[in-house]
Amino acid sequence: MWRVLDLGGDNYYLHSERNSLVVERDGKETKIPYQDIHSITCHGNGILYSDSVFKACLKHNIPMIFCDEQHVPTGMLFAPYQHKDSAQRHETQLLASLPRKKRAWKFIVVQKLLCQSGFLEYLELTNYADQIKTFSRRVQSGDPSNTEAQGARLYFTALYGHGFYRSDRENEINAKLNYGYTILRSAVARAVIAAGLHPSYGVYHSSRINPYSLVDDLMEPFRPLVDSVVHYLCSRYGIDSELTTQEKKELMRIPGIEVEYKNQRMEFSYALHLYVLDYLAYLSREKETIQFPRYSYAWTV
Repeated sequence: MWRVLDLGGDNYYLHSERNSLVVERDGKETKIPYQDIHSITCHGNGILYSDSVFKACLKHNIPMIFCDEQHVPTGMLFAPYQHKDSAQRHETQLLASLPRKKRAWKFIVVQKLLCQSGFLEYLELTNYADQIKTFSRRVQSGDPSNTEAQGARLYFTALYGHGFYRSDRENEINAKLNYGYTILRSAVARAVIAAGLHPSYGVYHSSRINPYSLVDDLMEPFRPLVDSVVHYLCSRYGIDSELTTQEKKELMRIPGIEVEYKNQRMEFSYALHLYVLDYLAYLSREKETIQFPRYSYAWTV
């Protein structure tokens, strides 16, 4: 299984040796073969990097994600031109018609709302689950009424009460959610690059200040998976507790969990790769729908 590396803190020195990443800290040295690394998340302010690390990560398609103190991504290192068909696939993204991209966004929003509803139903919050399921039936092509945002407000109110806001940077729940979403983002970014797509060409929305629009769009249906893990961690360790090393380890398991895709059980990371290819097939008019990996809301240590 691939390893998700988390570098939280200072005084790290990263360099390469014989196709392995070497992590040095406080006189201790750890070697990890690059072929075993899924992604690297960096949270510290005093991390030193050899340029050989960046070159190796680009060669092996390993996303390096750099975060602030609240675990919000501030930058990412990736190689968008490694796939042999990158130029052709980038052109497919650019030439896809607006109606087709709007329908793709509808598929994504509906799936996200259904997953949010499913998680609330799992928690026996039936009234809220039914309301969000109703939202999913109202989504139009391109989601012009922003049903996604309406669902999100109701969803987080159901989970954590009326006083909870995702914008609250001091809230420990948000710190855990941000960390989990960062892990998810890296997994989707890896799948996008491996498929030869450009991460800045979003499904429907685009932003001059967000070079990862496609990654952020495609990850939306899987946020409830992260939410389910964070909810479990809060119930086990406390809502107000700071993000711990053990909780990070639990969240780092997400890319390796087993999910179902097209009636087959497989690792989530691989399912994401197939899902991205399915999105590409939709853009290319090879098919008329997008299929999404399905996951469980139950989480155990």
